[in-house]
Amino acid sequence: MKKAQAKQRIKHLRREIARHTALYHTHDTPEISDEAYDALVRELEGLEISYPDLATNESPTQKVGGRILEGFHKTKHLVPQWSFDNIFSFDELQAWEQRLLRNLEREHGIVRTDLEYIIELKIDGLKLVLTYEDGALQVGATRGDGEVGENITPNVEMIDSIPRAVDEDMTFVAVGEAWIARTQLESINVNREKEGLEPYANPRNLAAGSLRQLDTSVVRSRALETFVYDIEYVESTEDATYETHEDEMRRLDQLGFKVNPHWEKVGTLQAIQDYYNYWTKNRHDEPYDIDGVVIKVNDKRLTRLLGYTSKAPRFAIAYKFPAEQVTTQVHDIDVQIGRTGAITPVAHLEPVSVAGSTVSRATLHNADEIERLDVRIGDTVIIEKAGDIIPKVVRVLPELRTGNEKKFSMKEMLQKKGIVAHREEGVGGESVAWYADDHELFEIRLHKMSHFVSKHALNIEGLSEKTLERFMQAGLVSEPADIFTLTGDDIVALDGFKETSAHNIVSAVKGAREPALHRFIFALGIRHIGREGAFLLANKYGSIDALRTSGTDDLESIDGIGGVVAESAASWFASASNQNILNNLLQYVTPVIERIQQSDELSGMTFVLTGSLPTMTRDEAKESIEQAGGNVTTSVSKKTSYLVAGESAGSKYEKAKKFNVSIIDEDALKDMLS
Repeated sequence: MKKAQAKQRIKHLRREIARHTALYHTHDTPEISDEAYDALVRELEGLEISYPDLATNESPTQKVGGRILEGFHKTKHLVPQWSFDNIFSFDELQAWEQRLLRNLEREHGIVRTDLEYIIELKIDGLKLVLTYEDGALQVGATRGDGEVGENITPNVEMIDSIPRAVDEDMTFVAVGEAWIARTQLESINVNREKEGLEPYANPRNLAAGSLRQLDTSVVRSRALETFVYDIEYVESTEDATYETHEDEMRRLDQLGFKVNPHWEKVGTLQAIQDYYNYWTKNRHDEPYDIDGVVIKVNDKRLTRLLGYTSKAPRFAIAYKFPAEQVTTQVHDIDVQIGRTGAITPVAHLEPVSVAGSTVSRATLHNADEIERLDVRIGDTVIIEKAGDIIPKVVRVLPELRTGNEKKFSMKEMLQKKGIVAHREEGVGGESVAWYADDHELFEIRLHKMSHFVSKHALNIEGLSEKTLERFMQAGLVSEPADIFTLTGDDIVALDGFKETSAHNIVSAVKGAREPALHRFIFALGIRHIGREGAFLLANKYGSIDALRTSGTDDLESIDGIGGVVAESAASWFASASNQNILNNLLQYVTPVIERIQQSDELSGMTFVLTGSLPTMTRDEAKESIEQAGGNVTTSVSKKTSYLVAGESAGSKYEKAKKFNVSIIDEDALKDMLS
């Protein structure tokens, strides 16, 4: 066969194989036998071997597995990846809708009495973020922390239901869930047990573990599947906006993604409840695990108006199925003290497996909860994972009591431990929790230190709570500033620490001396100030000195900072002991000013970044351009103002030349920014 004929044959084979792959894996309606399908693939493989210059990464033959990867790199998501808030009852569903209606009326002047929803099954798998550029899959990533995930593209390419390319020249981000059938789990676990390996606890763990394999042939062998449910971003095309989520779901189907067939459009909460009740009873009939129902406002205009809270979209909610419940015995009830001094009773349980993990402790929240449940030491109790995460006691089985059970008294426990505490009152004088009066208690200081170095605070690797406890017991540290005085010799002198681990800790501490201001504020552990509040304060004041001298009224004037938070912050900074802690810290730490004034030097200009830049990362370049008023997109078009090209520029470079787009290097970009 001549090359021109081979080129045409390859084109037709790829198209036909892609069509049959979609029929089999996406629509479950195969037209040909497996043997016939395999014959088409073998023919294509033969032609690509004969004409290697005609082979491409998008070819179906490239999904054969067998690559051994060195590891996974981090990738920043083009669109932040939110998690849904959860509800667990019809009352909570009604309350959620009322919040939506109030928000639309109060914030946007839109008066509605009801809304239209799309309801879908919540698949219990691993979230995938799929970025396509000019129609071709560029990045498959995990959710990660919502901002940055793991780039697992080679493994994502092993999943047949994910198209390597779509038939349209689109740049977009789609999200979905990777899952694996329960029968696959059983089969794989049988083999693992034969090999003396630990079995996977559930299908989700297996799916997640599979997609983090460094051997892509292992991923290929495990027959992962996906359901894609959202298009979160489309770059400047007629597809950039959809009028409804229903349109979006149908568009995903047209593009060749596998969409779960059980979604419905409804107009009442009762219809949602009926759907929920049906799937609560019938969820195990499907080959995949389902842990609830996702409800989304259908009208896209309204979803854009409703927007997001600091944690989740307002326009969507997860209605979780009743958590798995098991029974166990309470061996003891103790208390733990948090970094704010809050005292929480904790039940020590006979270890039991619930929702895929072994539980030996469960929170009892507060003394009122113990009284309400009438939990006693020795009781048999029902526990569940609230939201499938935090174990809690939900009910006592008094009929199983023997008469030897003992009642718990918070006052007696505190007296026994020598803890002086008081009860704080909530709204209407209702008792909420006990708080320790002495914040110099070792346990409180340890939790404060642990919070200070935690991931979303100063993120100092190597300083686990156990390590900090060792350092505090040895007298090496007693307050956060002491962390920055640690030396390798100090650490090596303790049993169990070697020079390498000591060097790593000292290096990590050194690298934390210039934290972002919002991280530093969060690290201080001021009561009621979470990550979002820390961002707001950093953006408002721009420096720790400006923040520390602010008053309650000034703090409360910040949009998003309420009276309780303002009072807590002002009170913290007014404390002489806290001022001393802060002053000591500032001898070693210089928080980086967050407030950056955006200029308009690049206003109206559109940039595309390609290749590796000499001194800047893509994220740094993108941030610099946006701060100067420019816009950054991911694909070249006639509307592109500049292509910023580094090493290994690739196809974007050629496309820029084709459209007569100005091509500049990093130095030229810096000149424009200056």
